[in-house]
Amino acid sequence: MTREREMLVEFVDSLKASSNISFGDNSKGKVLGLGKVVISNDSSLSNVMLVQSLHYNLLSTIQLARAGYDSHFGEFHVTVFKRSNLKVVFVGHVEDNLYVVDFSKEKTHLATCLMAKADVGWLWNRRLAHVGMRNLQALLKGEHILGLTNVSFAKGRPCSACIAGKLHEKAHKVKTIITTLRPLELIHLDLFGPPTYDSLGGRRYCLVIVDDFTRYTWVFFLKTKDETQETFINFAKEAQRQHNCEIKAIRSDNGTEFKNYTMDEFLSEEG
Repeated sequence: MTREREMLVEFVDSLKASSNISFGDNSKGKVLGLGKVVISNDSSLSNVMLVQSLHYNLLSTIQLARAGYDSHFGEFHVTVFKRSNLKVVFVGHVEDNLYVVDFSKEKTHLATCLMAKADVGWLWNRRLAHVGMRNLQALLKGEHILGLTNVSFAKGRPCSACIAGKLHEKAHKVKTIITTLRPLELIHLDLFGPPTYDSLGGRRYCLVIVDDFTRYTWVFFLKTKDETQETFINFAKEAQRQHNCEIKAIRSDNGTEFKNYTMDEFLSEEG
């Protein structure tokens, strides 16, 4: 029996308004209901009474024995174990000539079986690479997918995976100062094209080279992308001789026109 309602699970109010228990001094305590006290994840005590005027939690050894538990009392400890498999359920200690058990030291709970039920409409959304709900509804209406029948597709509900896939990376902060110390210390390369219309000379691509220190820009018009390597190599040799300084670093978008065997071999030779 206990006085703490928080210790009980599956609590049931007492059906008899006159339910009482008697103490050794002939006083009585009102029984408010019955519940279960969880001892461990696989053990519990049933039919534990909640008594209104009780000042201590009391555990009856005869009730333990009837519930299938045996007790071994020693000078300093008491051990309670299951009679069926001899598994130790809890251990108490002696305090003021009484055996005391503290169930609050370990967090225990009843085993709970959880069941997850997936929405069939969202299940087909994931199966078909997160296609839109309107497209799924059209497939259902046209009977284009075997087994796709009697399914409702919710509209307007966001899909977390689709939202994450459409997120854009945060842009870098704009640089307001120049960190390079001389021309050709760092140059930027970029190739764009082809545009909607070719130039008068039949050029379809444009190679842009920008010096980070001076912001001076060179523009080269190319007919094909494979002219990029030769154009840059000729530019690098000419610019280094003209300004009497070496190119220290280049920066690009890592496109295939800049990351290839020809460019890697030239940059290795230049160091």
